[in-house]
Amino acid sequence: MAESIRLRVKCHACGNQIEGTAKYGSGHYVSEGVPFDFVAVGKVESAKGRRVKAEVTCICPNCGVTCKYVV
Repeated sequence: MAESIRLRVKCHACGNQIEGTAKYGSGHYVSEGVPFDFVAVGKVESAKGRRVKAEVTCICPNCGVTCKYVV
């Protein structure tokens, strides 16, 4: 079963809205929109449930600056 990741952030330098999605599963990875690197760094448990804490790195298509986010 493929898991899906959606990314919607603003560029640190120019304020451009960066959007990208990716589906990944055993043996495959399919990206759409702006390509980004996703690295899981931990898990967070709250009243709403469990989620993954991760670092996301992407390059802004407008200005070319590499942006790094913790989601």
